[in-house]
Amino acid sequence: MTTFDRINRRAHLYLGLVLLPWVVMYGVSSFVISHHASWFKSDKPPVWEPVFERPSQRPVPDQANNSNDANREQLRAVATEILRENDLEGAFYAERPNAGELRIMRNTFFDQTRLTYSIKDQKLRAERQTLNWDQVVLRMHFRNGHNQPLFLNKLWAFTVDLTCFTILLWITSGIIMWWRLSK
Repeated sequence: MTTFDRINRRAHLYLGLVLLPWVVMYGVSSFVISHHASWFKSDKPPVWEPVFERPSQRPVPDQANNSNDANREQLRAVATEILRENDLEGAFYAERPNAGELRIMRNTFFDQTRLTYSIKDQKLRAERQTLNWDQVVLRMHFRNGHNQPLFLNKLWAFTVDLTCFTILLWITSGIIMWWRLSK
């Protein structure tokens, strides 16, 4: 007959095996984060390769900036439209570094695209940067969540949620094993 302790030990073992790739990925990426400035920092500045520069007539409201939640939502809406028009939908960050410019950083695991929209000149410039392996590891650690439009981003976010739940089960089974050691 199978006892609770045996089932718990097996569950703990197999949960640990399932979690091994995630624990390794988060361990490696945390190491890179901790030592990024001293060990992994390149002497060369990042190289941005031009992709395109084209005219674009996109109205950007004056109040669309980084100052509060409502303004950030307006900024995100404008950036989403720009990305959609240029077939670059996916995870991104948008900011207005100054009154005459909108900057959108479009992220994937392996590269980054920077779109700069000059409001005054009404030009959109896109540049791509291929990432080094340490930046790829960092991107795996710091992925954007469920609010991204692409399926793979949503799948990654779901997988992270599932991993978090599995880690909690693994911890619980370990605590139960420890608690029952004295019996």
